[in-house]
Amino acid sequence: MKKSLRVLALLMLAVLLTGCAVQEQNFPDADTAQASAQQRDPMDLTTPVPRQELDLPEGYDPASEESGEDEVYNDNAVYDDYGRNVYAGATPIPIDPIDMPTPTPKPTLKFEFGTVTSDKLHLMFDAPQGWGIDDSVSDAVTLINPNELDGYSAQMTIRVYSVASTFKINDLKAELRNTLKDLGQYNFTKWKTTELANRTILKKDGFYADYEGTYTSGVSIYGRVMMALLDNNQVIMLHLSCPDGYFNSSYKTVINHARDSLKQI
Repeated sequence: MKKSLRVLALLMLAVLLTGCAVQEQNFPDADTAQASAQQRDPMDLTTPVPRQELDLPEGYDPASEESGEDEVYNDNAVYDDYGRNVYAGATPIPIDPIDMPTPTPKPTLKFEFGTVTSDKLHLMFDAPQGWGIDDSVSDAVTLINPNELDGYSAQMTIRVYSVASTFKINDLKAELRNTLKDLGQYNFTKWKTTELANRTILKKDGFYADYEGTYTSGVSIYGRVMMALLDNNQVIMLHLSCPDGYFNSSYKTVINHARDSLKQI
């Protein structure tokens, strides 16, 4: 009887040892697995590549890492039809998505320039030929395009006026901002301006900014105002307004040509 029990106990021990050996073969340690992965032939496409699963919390949503915040727009800045911010003095070249619709470009207007002399302003400058001239204001001269486009006739005003002897270049920034504010204060349902940028006139330091507005009538315009501080406590201002969509293609040439050709007489 005792002999039979001893034989049975030996058989059970052998079964347990065999099971442990099977477990060790099925679950190799980390060093053995790493060595096997390093020895794998990279050209062997029959052996599956070991995968490592990410340990993510239960219920985790990967889409939560994407930014879902809306873009914040500045009410004091200008945005084009695509929502891109437009800054004075900058000419970025955006890359549009392939499926973005392309707006119909405005035609480019051609101008023949002639010299305008203003004795009261003591200035000479070039302006488009055929434009009407209004010099009824004592410190300014305005040129008006007789050809109306999109419900608006482009016009350019050059003004020279005196300021206090304490007026400095930093005061010119406030002067330009106030001018833009006054321009858009009445008769507009939409009014936006760009940031100020540096610009010289008659080789004197100054600033400029652009604006975009829509009249209560629905007519939309675009404009640019330049200012510089001259000698003898005087400020010179160039202001051009035109139908929206024509500034970059046509009318920017008009105000830039006038600025570049300015001469004091």
